[in-house]
Amino acid sequence: MKQKESFFLRVPVLCVAAMLLTAALSVFRAFRMVWVFYDPNIRFLGGAAGLFLIAAAVLGLLLVLLALRVWKPQNERIARAKVCRVLGAFGVVFALLFALAAVVMIYIAGHETGSVMLLWLKKDLPLILGFVAAAVLLIFLPNCRGRGKAALAVCMALVFALGALWIVFPVMPYRIVSDPVVMDTGEDYAVVFATNTQGTGFVTYDFDGTDYTVYAQQNGRLVGDRLMHTVHVPYVHLKNNRYSVGSTRVVEEFSYGGRRGKTVTAGPYTLQVNESAEQTWLVISDWHSYLDDAKKAIFHLGEYDAVVMLGDPAAGMDFEEQAVRNIVQFGGALTGGEIPVLYVRGNHETRGAFADLLPSYLGYDKLYYTADRGPYSFLVLDSGEDKPDDHVEYGGMDAYRQNREQMVDWLKTVKVKNEKLIVLSHAWQVSEPEPALSRAAWDAFSALGARFVISGHEHVCRFLPGEKEEEQAYAEAYPGITAYLDGGHKGKTYVASKLTLTPQNVRFEAVDNAGNTVVDETLPW
Repeated sequence: MKQKESFFLRVPVLCVAAMLLTAALSVFRAFRMVWVFYDPNIRFLGGAAGLFLIAAAVLGLLLVLLALRVWKPQNERIARAKVCRVLGAFGVVFALLFALAAVVMIYIAGHETGSVMLLWLKKDLPLILGFVAAAVLLIFLPNCRGRGKAALAVCMALVFALGALWIVFPVMPYRIVSDPVVMDTGEDYAVVFATNTQGTGFVTYDFDGTDYTVYAQQNGRLVGDRLMHTVHVPYVHLKNNRYSVGSTRVVEEFSYGGRRGKTVTAGPYTLQVNESAEQTWLVISDWHSYLDDAKKAIFHLGEYDAVVMLGDPAAGMDFEEQAVRNIVQFGGALTGGEIPVLYVRGNHETRGAFADLLPSYLGYDKLYYTADRGPYSFLVLDSGEDKPDDHVEYGGMDAYRQNREQMVDWLKTVKVKNEKLIVLSHAWQVSEPEPALSRAAWDAFSALGARFVISGHEHVCRFLPGEKEEEQAYAEAYPGITAYLDGGHKGKTYVASKLTLTPQNVRFEAVDNAGNTVVDETLPW
């Protein structure tokens, strides 16, 4: 009597299980890349990487069983052997459970982590689509007859041909996707804008009757491998002047030749730099991808002359696209390309593969510097990560203590132009994991005559000191310096601040995304 075919060894069942497991593996990979508490804290099966490898091995098992089932009748006896029946049941059940776990991961990821997971899934999409196409062939092609088989083969050939054509001749329209963000680097203005795919960048303007076209370039070679375009322009050329931005698509780049596409432009914009005695500064921190909530809070604050971006735009910097969305497009929406920005790095944009490139993509050689605006000076600092360099979250890639030591040494030698000095640092301590370095930094602030330290990081809006002993100790040791924590995102609330500077005092205003006033206080210099 012929043995009944096992449900778990049917070709459609194996194909569906393999496709589910492929998709779930992609979700799992994305989840462990961005869920900061997940990967470092798994202690069984070799950690998350071990679990990933086990799931990949099960996928390999399913593919072997598929091969045995498809190429019948020669392997039909092997495919229906008891060991294959057991392995098939194990593989299918494992795939279903892993797919269920992937659904749970997507559910608990939330807004911030979920948006990054989508970028990882986008990266894996060609692999998943290729697998689905192969599965369709495995399921239907062996059972097609005559014209049906020919039609399926032609359709699949067309799909692969169109995919190859897309790679060689992309038909996606080329466009600029943000207003510029004009970063004050302490040495010049860096005009930063973004396009929807890679290309070159340039800025055009007229100064003293001469037309200028300034390119995004490095050592004489145009930069054409990125979405973000950064063009350095001297202060005097751009201040209170009109300019436009443009980009030419780079389709292919070779040692000899290449192919460029459409050139697109945007503007003109007029950079309005307020250097008068009265200035208004928008201060934002810790928006963590919650752009709509942040914009609502900012709307309630009214107009402003300049912007301080105090860091933590997203959970990390795994992709350039994260910087495009959460820094460039967001910054362009806040400024319209017409008011300058001081950028302060937070601890979250120190994480991920793109974190190394972010400073140069924003126009900075280093992220601690001084900037002047009329009678006021700003000391911009890079507080780095908030835990010791050997913390498990950082995967052995941090050396921020060294960076902070170099910054504090620089602080001891720096000179500022104006007596009215404001310090900008994501973490108010400046060197949170190293108390001695923090004290050395504050000693330098005191020696320079700093009056205010503006920071974020803690997702609350208030002045220091609070109830913490550390805060009280700093208040007693540095009575002439007032520290202010800008709010940022917390739960469903976002708090933004506005500082109005006058020769006599500074007014601190803060509102949340519902329009509620959180802080309204005026302090003297």
